[in-house]
Amino acid sequence: MNWKRVPESQGWIQRLGEWAIRKHTFMPRMLDLEVSRVCNLGCPSCMRHASSSLSHLDNKYCTLDTFKKIHEEIPTIGTLNFMGDGEPLMNPELDDIIHYSSLNNIHTVVTTNATLITQEIIAQWKRNKVYRIHASIDAAKKDVYEKLRVGAEWGKTYENLKILGKSGIALCLNCILYEDTMPYMPDMVRLCVEVGSKEVSYLMPLVTWGTDVGVRPKDNPENRYLFEVTRRKCKELGVRWTFPLTLNPTFRRFNFPFIRPEVSADGDVYACCYSLGRGKVWFEGYGYELGPNDYRMGNIFKEGFRKVWYGEDYKRVRDIYIKSEVKKGTIISRQELLNKTRIIFENPKRDRFDHCLVCLARWGAACS
Repeated sequence: MNWKRVPESQGWIQRLGEWAIRKHTFMPRMLDLEVSRVCNLGCPSCMRHASSSLSHLDNKYCTLDTFKKIHEEIPTIGTLNFMGDGEPLMNPELDDIIHYSSLNNIHTVVTTNATLITQEIIAQWKRNKVYRIHASIDAAKKDVYEKLRVGAEWGKTYENLKILGKSGIALCLNCILYEDTMPYMPDMVRLCVEVGSKEVSYLMPLVTWGTDVGVRPKDNPENRYLFEVTRRKCKELGVRWTFPLTLNPTFRRFNFPFIRPEVSADGDVYACCYSLGRGKVWFEGYGYELGPNDYRMGNIFKEGFRKVWYGEDYKRVRDIYIKSEVKKGTIISRQELLNKTRIIFENPKRDRFDHCLVCLARWGAACS
């Protein structure tokens, strides 16, 4: 067992790890890294369109040299997870970063739109300890997929998914749920079986520009029925459905501020991947602002990681997390979460980190 990856385990080991990291702040065992701010697609609902997205900044990639410096600051990393508003495979030094990680016993997780996958890339990933791949698909029907994933071609992506499924690397298909795509939920389960994925994640949209009215799936009998059909289909075909399991906010137990920082391509440290360049956020037609530096904890290269990780800002975030946690799986209505959100963001004296109390990702109401 790789002790650095224990908090990512399941069952009693995970529960023990979650208890321990709330009692004592260890150095991180996991790292979310913004490896690319560039994407080969132009999806209409992408967070890259938001003015606050870091994809608009000049520095487009995390280089190998940059990651080496990050690793020097956080030598305890056992799992490296590529996150952000770009496509990791657009980074010309991605394979160098993955190879360097493997030489240092770091296992990597890649989230990709799967359009640039080749047999050669997968062969390299298998050699270099990539142990999990998340493929962001959103639809299993050609016309719907190509409307959502502008610039992608379904036939090519489908063949790439089969390459991933045959690789032996654990594969999960990610599907963001929109009101218009709800009828296609069961198709994603069938797609998992066809391409060899054992897992599917249905994610609620994170709307950071425009409004979520007409975008977020409605909580109505038709959509609840689709959830039930999909649940039965997963059980029937042996596909694991991770989240969300309801259309209403459902509490998830996050470990980000305790063991898993988000580091940008510039070395900025954020409390979690959700807070990276978010700005305006919409929920049930209500828009509120996350300041560009609200959850920026510091910078590795300017202050040093230990000073940031054990600093007062991180302590405050962790304290808020612990005090506001409720039982995992607790379900509340959208109206209740909306009311709480209004109270917080209309309070002129609100604390910088109060968003944690109503975080959409923490309540399973947005992807993260």
